[in-house]
Amino acid sequence: MSAYKIYPPLGIARVGNAPTKFYVGPENYRGLPTNPDGSDFQETDFRDENGLLCRQAARFHIYGESGDEITLDTKLDGKSVRNIEWTVHIANKKASWYEFATNKGEHGYASNHPLRNSNVKGDDRLGLIIDPGPRSIDGTDKGPVHMDKDSIPDDYQGGHFPDGILNPTKESIDTLGELHTDGQGRLLVLGGLGISGSTKDPAVIGNYANNDDWWDDTSDGPVSAVITWDDDTTDVVETAWVSVGPPSYVPEIPNLVTLWDTIFDSAVREGHFPDINDHGMWRSGADGYKPNFQSEIQPLLERGTLYPWVAAIPPKPHEFDMDLLGTIPKKSDPNNGLRKWILDVLRPPGSENVIVSKKGATMMPYLAGDNCLIGDTLTANYLRLTDTQYFFLQQWADGHFINEPPSSSEPEAITRAALDNCVGGAFSPGIEATWISRNRTIYRSDDPLRLNAASLMNGPLSLDFNPQAMEPGDLTRYMALPWQADFNQCSSQPIDGRVLWWWPPQRPEFVYLKPETETQSTDTLLSDGTPMPDKNTGGQVAWVGTDFDQRRDDFLIFSDNVDMVKHWSELGFVMEQEIEIEGERENRYVEVQRILCRPFFRSSDDD
Repeated sequence: MSAYKIYPPLGIARVGNAPTKFYVGPENYRGLPTNPDGSDFQETDFRDENGLLCRQAARFHIYGESGDEITLDTKLDGKSVRNIEWTVHIANKKASWYEFATNKGEHGYASNHPLRNSNVKGDDRLGLIIDPGPRSIDGTDKGPVHMDKDSIPDDYQGGHFPDGILNPTKESIDTLGELHTDGQGRLLVLGGLGISGSTKDPAVIGNYANNDDWWDDTSDGPVSAVITWDDDTTDVVETAWVSVGPPSYVPEIPNLVTLWDTIFDSAVREGHFPDINDHGMWRSGADGYKPNFQSEIQPLLERGTLYPWVAAIPPKPHEFDMDLLGTIPKKSDPNNGLRKWILDVLRPPGSENVIVSKKGATMMPYLAGDNCLIGDTLTANYLRLTDTQYFFLQQWADGHFINEPPSSSEPEAITRAALDNCVGGAFSPGIEATWISRNRTIYRSDDPLRLNAASLMNGPLSLDFNPQAMEPGDLTRYMALPWQADFNQCSSQPIDGRVLWWWPPQRPEFVYLKPETETQSTDTLLSDGTPMPDKNTGGQVAWVGTDFDQRRDDFLIFSDNVDMVKHWSELGFVMEQEIEIEGERENRYVEVQRILCRPFFRSSDDD
C-alpha cells in the first residue's frame, strides 16, 4: 500500500458543450464551483461568451500519510518533487451492457436478461464501447491533452468511437474529454461535450433507460499517478476514479440522500467504521456513537428546508430552529418530544412502501423509490434514509449527540464534497451512478471508499463484470442511454394516487425567477386571469415545462425525450443571490443563465 493517495477517491466531472471554458467542481459542502484561475464564481461562469454550457472538471490532489498535500512545490524529508505524471483512462460501456431494469441486476443479472443492442453478437460487441485508451499529462498549467479518436495511442488495442454523424443533432462523438493541470500540478479531468445521438434517422427514444442504436459521451475510469523525486526515486500513488455525468443545475442544494451518504453507509454496514457499527451491531445508547449535530444531523434537516426552492411545496412546514434542535440535553430535556416527532415522520429502513406512519403523518422524504416502476416485483415505492442516516437520527432523538465544529482533514473534506453534490437515491437508475455504488465488492477492502482498479492494460476492454478489477466504463454502464431520456422523464412520479418527486435538487421541478424591473407584460394570462409568471413577477415556474397548464403532459417535462437531447444545454441553473423584494433585500435561490425560451414551443427544427 502506497504512502500516497489520490483524492477524492471518486471525482465527479460533468458534460457541457462549451469547447474550451470550464469550471472546477465544488470542493466544499453546498459550495459553488470554482474557476480555474481562483476567481470568485459568478452566474456568468456557467456559460462561455457564446452562451454554451461549461463543463465541470474534476480536480484531483495527492496527499501523504501525514495529511499534507503533495504538489510540484513540495519538499519532504530532504528531497523535492521533480515531476508528477498523471494517467487517465475513461470509457463508455453503456451500449454494450445489459438493459437497466430498476433493482434487477443489483446482485447479478439472470442469464436470460436482455442486452442492449442484442443484435450485435460475439466480439463485435466490443465495437459498442467508446474507448479512447489511456492518456498522460505532467507539469504545471499544461493541457489540453485530448482523449479523442485522433489521438488513440498506437500501441493500444481496442480504441473505438461511433462512426459518422448522429441524429438528431447532426453531431459526432469524437472525444470523451481532455486533461489539464493547474499551477501546482494537480490534475483536472474534463468529460465529453454532451453529445448524444442515434445512428437511426429519425432518432426515436422509446424507453427511459434503454435505447438501441444510441450513444452518449458520459464515461468513467481510473486515475493514477507517479511521483518522481529529485533523487530519481519514484512513488506510485494509490489510484482514484473519475465519473463523468450530466450537469448539476443546482450546485448549492444537495439531495436528501447524497451519493456520499449511500457509499458511506455501505462502508459502515460492512464494518469499516466499528465506532458506528461493530460486527453488525449499531453502537447505540448513551455509551455508543454520538453523531455530531453540525456535520451529521443539521445538514440532513437543512436539506429538507431547501427543497421548496426546486419543487412546488410550501416552505413553512420545512423550517427548523437549528439552535433549539442542536441543544445538548442536560438534567431536563424539553426538546425530546420535538426531536422524536421529527424522527417519526422520516421513513426508516424497511418502510420503503409506507406513505403514512402509524401516527397518521405523511412519511418523508416525499420522493419516489428505487423500484416504484415495476409492480410485480419486490417494490420500493418511496425513498428512505440510509441505515446510517437513520441511526444518527435515532441517537439524536434520544439525546445522545454532540454539537461542535467538524474536524475533517482536507482529504476527508474533498472526498465528501465531491459526492455530496450527487444523487444517492432513488436509483432508477439515477444521475451519476446507480445501485452499483452500494455494492461493496467494487471497493477495496483496505480503503473502503476507493474502487478496485484493474491494472493498466493495452486493451481491448472486457464485456464482463469483475468487481475486483474495475475497468474504464464499468461504473456508468448501468445508466440510462442516452442520459437525457431518464433525466427528462424522472421529474414527478404518480404512485398510489399521489404525485412524488425524483431528484429536485439535481433536476429541478420548479424554480423561482429573479425579479426584474421591466414593465409587466399581461399578454399571456393564466386560467384565473393573472399574468403568467415571468422575470417581472419573481414567481415559481416549471423548470422544463412547455406550458403553465398542469393538465398538459408536458407540464414538467419535454413531451418528447429527444427534445432534452437537443435542449439540455439551454436550461437554467439555480443559484443563491441577494434579491430586492418590495424594498427589502433577501437571499433567494433563483434561476439564472437560461437560454431556452419560456414558454418553450417546438420550432420547425425540432420536428
